[in-house]
Amino acid sequence: MPGEFHRFGTEHYKLVICEKPLAAKRISEVLGSKKMTERELAPGIVIFEIISDKNQRFIVCSALGHLYSLFPIERNRKKYPIYEAKWSPRHSAIVREKRRILEILKVISKISEGASGFIHACDYDLEGELIGYNILEYACNHKYELSMRAKFSSLTDSEINQSFNNLQVPNIRIAEAGKARHLIDFIFGINLSRALVNCLSVSNQNTRYYNLSIGRVQGPTLGFMVDRELKIRNHIPDPVWYVTGKFEKDGSFFKANLITSVHKFSEIQEILTTCRNERGTIKEIIRLDKKVNPPTPFNISNLQKEAFRIFKMPPAATLSVAESLYLAALISYPRTSSQKLPSSIGYKKIIEQLDMNYPTGNKNFVQDLLKRRHLVPYQGNEEDPAHPAIYPTGVKRKKLNILQHKILDLIIKRFRSTFGSTALTKYIEVTINVNGHDFMAKGNTILNYGWIPIYEPYFSINVSNLPELRMGESVEVNEVTAVEDYTKPPARYNQATLLDKMESEGIGTKSTRADIINLLIKRKYIIQDKIGLEPTELGFTILNTMKKFIPEIVSTKLSTFLESSIKRIEDGDLEMINIRKYLEKSLEIPLNKIKINELEIGDEIKNGLNDSENGTSIGKCPKCHVGEMILIKSRKSNKRFIACSEYRLTSCKAIASVPQVGNIKRSNSICSCGWPILRIIFKRKKIWTICVNRVCPDSRFNKTGSHHKSDSNTSI
Repeated sequence: MPGEFHRFGTEHYKLVICEKPLAAKRISEVLGSKKMTERELAPGIVIFEIISDKNQRFIVCSALGHLYSLFPIERNRKKYPIYEAKWSPRHSAIVREKRRILEILKVISKISEGASGFIHACDYDLEGELIGYNILEYACNHKYELSMRAKFSSLTDSEINQSFNNLQVPNIRIAEAGKARHLIDFIFGINLSRALVNCLSVSNQNTRYYNLSIGRVQGPTLGFMVDRELKIRNHIPDPVWYVTGKFEKDGSFFKANLITSVHKFSEIQEILTTCRNERGTIKEIIRLDKKVNPPTPFNISNLQKEAFRIFKMPPAATLSVAESLYLAALISYPRTSSQKLPSSIGYKKIIEQLDMNYPTGNKNFVQDLLKRRHLVPYQGNEEDPAHPAIYPTGVKRKKLNILQHKILDLIIKRFRSTFGSTALTKYIEVTINVNGHDFMAKGNTILNYGWIPIYEPYFSINVSNLPELRMGESVEVNEVTAVEDYTKPPARYNQATLLDKMESEGIGTKSTRADIINLLIKRKYIIQDKIGLEPTELGFTILNTMKKFIPEIVSTKLSTFLESSIKRIEDGDLEMINIRKYLEKSLEIPLNKIKINELEIGDEIKNGLNDSENGTSIGKCPKCHVGEMILIKSRKSNKRFIACSEYRLTSCKAIASVPQVGNIKRSNSICSCGWPILRIIFKRKKIWTICVNRVCPDSRFNKTGSHHKSDSNTSI
């Protein structure tokens, strides 16, 4: 009966701890060949009682990810520094979820009392090891060291059976490394966040609470974006001209670009005059055969970046979809750094199953693979001691949603293409001199397509043909044109390029980087639009304040050092006590600096919050030409509008309504009516560009969306 514990009798059984309910069900289906009984011991809490083909009896339970979290022993929420913490059942703001966590732990604890053995079957990585460790230690009364470890990289029948037939002793070093990571993030997070909130409460007279945070990974990541944004804002566009010539050889036309860009209009005039209606001479020809190797197998970072490039799917969403495919036994474990596929996974068997369940249009390729005596995939350099690269299992798909179908198809085609042959292209670079000015034409043809058709439509090579040309030959200049442009600032980071930057700098982990980006968006330190990721005024303020008072916290050096320390703990070269001492030492001076400068730091953060929420400048006031048009949110009505910043001093009544949803950004453009133009960015990345003048004849927004009447005092 739901709500009552089932009595499992006096027969011996082993308790199996899984990380997620779907994994528990899948393992039970595979192992419970003689008998599988599903029982609901409490509302929404299901366990599986199974008997294997060897007459072994198992009770299979599951967690919901982390059931335990670190909590400060000190109860005063304002006090810091905090260095002492204990593991307790994870809190949740949602009452129902909190109750469910406690119920799960109660169920597992009760079942553990009659268990004759324990099997840790959570994901085999730092987080999975720690999830199982905490359950076995705290809910099962110190049973971690008595447990056995089931290690698998996919939820296929063969891997599950093999792992349970070859149970291993648990690796306490992995659990210790997991504990170290959580302790580091906890100590940095709670101390710096409390310090920031404390500073703000000292400065801020109102009682409103702001959820501010900064951490050892958040700080440097925010720093990457702020540094890039400063380069963008400080960039001064210079005029530049790009010259293109259209050439003719024996009736064939081709284009070549002037090798150098031109920054002076007088030079452009001279080039056009001296090159038009002339003949050019072939000055140099470079011919190269270029190999294009097959892609490496996916690790999670590669998959996230490729999914963003192709589908514009955020990294966190890609990881979530990949995990759902893993739990459905369709792919191997996705949280891996490896770019290697060991032969033990059974290349031929997977290729055969893929051909049967996911047929490709290129049957000849599959048949050729199956005829090979030795199958060897093209592999990358990165390794992961816990798991191989991501690969499809070949298991027939269940019903998939659109995102699952896209990611699975991408993984299947990537896996197949790693067995393809190297593609070969012929690259030609021709330099043509026209009256002292060098133009360059480039040609590229494919000699051997190799693996490319297998990975289509996710990869292609641009093909451009040039006529047969020889050194010293003369070609006719058919046309010369110049296009005026301006030098461009560096591009903003998007989620894929930021992920790449974090990885190259060695901060965060394969599992946490996407979550860090999402957290920065949630904290409103950055915003996402069609152009990319952009730091907000609050993000600028938080970073600049940290740089000013405690620059070491936003340095990549600290985070990189701590990541290497976690790895040393896992390898057995460092003890947890050393990490604790280092954390206290590294935070002592920064936290003292914050306490000494609480009011100044609080004032800076308060100003940043005000700039973010209230007072963001939209542009010059079109009425008084003295003040700035600023964004204001009414405390009484909670509506937002823009008004002149000088309205209290000069009684300027320039005011305008704005849309009540969407993120408002200044465009630095002025409408023909004299009022500033805004960019409104909506959740689904839709962008409006509008004039806010209520009587502007050209404003689409004001014709359809304004609910105000014309007022000579508030518009021009």
